[in-house]
Amino acid sequence: GIWLMPIHPSPTYHKYDVTDYYGIDPVYGTVEDLRNLVNEAHKRGIRVILDLVVNHTSNNHPWFLEACEYIRKNGAPGGEYGDYYNFRITDNGAYHSVTGTKYSYEGQFWSGMPDLNLDSEKVRNEIRDVMNFWLTDCNVDGFRLDAVTSYYTGNIDANINFLSWINTEAKKIKPQAYIVGEAWVGSDYTIDRYYESGCDSFFLFTGAQAGGTIATAVKQGNGKAVGKLFVELQETYGDVILAPFLGNHDTMRPGSFMPGVENLKMAAGVMSMMNGGVFVYYGEEIGMISKGGNNSDPAKRIAMKWEAKNIYEGCCYLPPENTPVDETSYYYPSVSEQMADDDSILNYYKQAMELRNRFPSIARGTVTDHSEGQNSYVCVITKEYQGEKITIVFNMDTFEQKVTLDKDALGYSEFVGALYASGGEFSFDESGALILPPQSIVVLK
Repeated sequence: GIWLMPIHPSPTYHKYDVTDYYGIDPVYGTVEDLRNLVNEAHKRGIRVILDLVVNHTSNNHPWFLEACEYIRKNGAPGGEYGDYYNFRITDNGAYHSVTGTKYSYEGQFWSGMPDLNLDSEKVRNEIRDVMNFWLTDCNVDGFRLDAVTSYYTGNIDANINFLSWINTEAKKIKPQAYIVGEAWVGSDYTIDRYYESGCDSFFLFTGAQAGGTIATAVKQGNGKAVGKLFVELQETYGDVILAPFLGNHDTMRPGSFMPGVENLKMAAGVMSMMNGGVFVYYGEEIGMISKGGNNSDPAKRIAMKWEAKNIYEGCCYLPPENTPVDETSYYYPSVSEQMADDDSILNYYKQAMELRNRFPSIARGTVTDHSEGQNSYVCVITKEYQGEKITIVFNMDTFEQKVTLDKDALGYSEFVGALYASGGEFSFDESGALILPPQSIVVLK
């Protein structure tokens, strides 16, 4: 699948402040271009979801402009769009002045993003119509919902209720629509609560970023932590579709926070063995870093480096505002160079995803940890799904490890795949013990 970040007309580089929910920003093309993209993706078995930003609009959206103009002319909110936003007489920090009036409007993020009144029946009708257009007229396959914890700031129950409404309405239009939400919180318990809405997935923020459970286990070489992570996620979330990721457009890129190419690969390897549907932010698969290590938004959204000779070869001629791009943004080689290198980060990602897609139990299986008796660098788990059972063995150490396995208890008969972050190749010794190269993952069935 492909998740397209906001593609609607907007005055900013990030486009999370929409001015027209039915349009495509000219820098990306036209609605017809999107239809063609979706059609070609579907021919290849690829689904496409769009970023749906309904917590707020741009302050240049016609709804907001007309609502403010009504207040200026009449002295109070009203008219066709009077209840589309949250207007009050207040000087609260989350409220911003409607110029020339005594009223202010809610804008939790900043003044350029006025919050929509999601209790308004008119607003909900607008959202329903927008979803219908993209799901039906353009045949997209679902939505990534932005900022779901901000729909009703500080009120998780209201957020869940509104998410339930969105999910229900989307699936009335297209029953197989995939809905994934951005619940940016640092607690698995809280993220799990959002699944009460019925939405398919929520991003696993506890696993992501430099201090997340994935990166921490890799940097510590901690096999026990990997087994514990897989089991605890299963115990906390139960039978849901998790959405693991390492970094995204709001967070530092893995290439910036994972020390060295081997650790960068290993983080991808651990993620690729997790349940759910994993998300890879463009450029992550070639080790792109934030511009100069900078963690600002524009620095994380620079152009993909397709060719060594020209960083804009083929497309992406305009970097985000105020972010001149140079070679410091590309610590590792370009796409074309990495495609030709069997040991590249890109080919590691490709091998990991191919292995993941070959065995449904990797994404969907019930996890059992069999690491007891192994040293702290080693993790041994099984996953079972619809009669398929696989064994996954992790060596998180930077040195070779010998792993003794109970073949009968684990129920495997053959080697089916491996990922090597540091090179080398696994083998069995005379006793039948598994010899794992440094930072490797072996799958048995």
